[in-house]
Amino acid sequence: MFRFISLIFFLLFSSLCYAESKDSTELPKSVKWKYKVDSIANSYSKEMDALVAQRSNTLGGLSYERPLNAYGLRMVLPPTFYSSSVLQQFSVNERRMYPDDNLMYMYMINDALAKVYVDNPEIIVQIDDHIEKAGTLRKDVETSLNTETKLADKVVGVDLESDMEEDVELVTRKPNFWKFSGSGSLQFSQNYFSDNWYQGGENYYSFLTLLTLNANYDNKKNVQWENKLEARLGFQTTGKSETHHALKPTDNLLRLTTKLGYKAYKTLYYTTQVQAYTQIVPLYESNSDEVRTNFLSPLNLTVSVGLDYKFATNNKKFSGNVYMAPCSYNMRYVSNVDLATKHGIEKGHHAYHNFGPSITVNANWQILKNLSWNARMYWISDFSYTNIEMENTFNLTINKFLSARLFVYPKFDDSSEKYRGRGGSYFMMKEMLSVGFNYNW
Repeated sequence: MFRFISLIFFLLFSSLCYAESKDSTELPKSVKWKYKVDSIANSYSKEMDALVAQRSNTLGGLSYERPLNAYGLRMVLPPTFYSSSVLQQFSVNERRMYPDDNLMYMYMINDALAKVYVDNPEIIVQIDDHIEKAGTLRKDVETSLNTETKLADKVVGVDLESDMEEDVELVTRKPNFWKFSGSGSLQFSQNYFSDNWYQGGENYYSFLTLLTLNANYDNKKNVQWENKLEARLGFQTTGKSETHHALKPTDNLLRLTTKLGYKAYKTLYYTTQVQAYTQIVPLYESNSDEVRTNFLSPLNLTVSVGLDYKFATNNKKFSGNVYMAPCSYNMRYVSNVDLATKHGIEKGHHAYHNFGPSITVNANWQILKNLSWNARMYWISDFSYTNIEMENTFNLTINKFLSARLFVYPKFDDSSEKYRGRGGSYFMMKEMLSVGFNYNW
């Protein structure tokens, strides 16, 4: 009852003060609201600053900062009439020394709110009785926790005593930034014609062995070092047209690629690449013992510096990299000087050197669950010759160990007149379809 009487009295007093202080000039609603907000903020700030100054003087000139606690919550809630602010204004026992920081802050808030009630009583939307009737946040918790609740119906006894007599040694292992992987396959194909087949033809059998080894270093920060060794060796039985050799190499490659990169930006790396490749076994001219190619004859070596950009889709089904080197050192070497002219090297010399740009693109695409495409495109030139080759491998996985493989290899190389075929073109093409065993690790 006393709160209600105090509220009526205070609001009547506030209304009179507000009526006297109101300007006769009618202002727009937006301007009046801004004035009210500024008035509230100014009143609160002035009261706080005055009491802080009073506190500082009481402490002998020592500085004193406003405390931060829950009493300030009243200033940011919807405008509410708190009876404690009014009772404080009419109290004859008001304490001015504020021995306690929280008590001082409470009085500062009440003084500021009382100033608001006098200046802008029309913005008050509720009284503190409404808040009390709404209840607190914890009143819905009426039942206490049962401390006798069992966490398990059956408790299994465990003997925590250790029988170990020796001390436990803690071993700290350094992270391993190396990752090793590889794959190997053995492919077969066969072609048969009867002796009286109307179109003619020669019977043959062929097989192809593939081996790929990878050793990659990645410190998960800036440095990546990729190493790849590839070996491909395939043979085909010869028919009646070949009189000197029973087997003829169909695929004959040993290639090593090493690439060291330092991160420039996200998936872009400053990279140095070294690539070397040669043959494994000798290849002979048809119906002759004359050697066309042999191990290290030729040996192609490329050392380049450039930028390597790595890309991948979100689902990782398509990924790869593009390596662009504006400057590459290229060398073609033959250990047998008699084979020099067959590979664009001057007669009597073992090697030639040149410089030029190069581009290498590697791509992997998982087309279907059991069908994938691996591609390698390589371009190099010294502006006097051009070498472009694109290796395409389509792998159809039958099960964990069986697979079918289609290899398509177009190539253009005008570095030697010996490479010009019967059609007068430097464009070459090789294709092979086979089925066999495959294993990855």
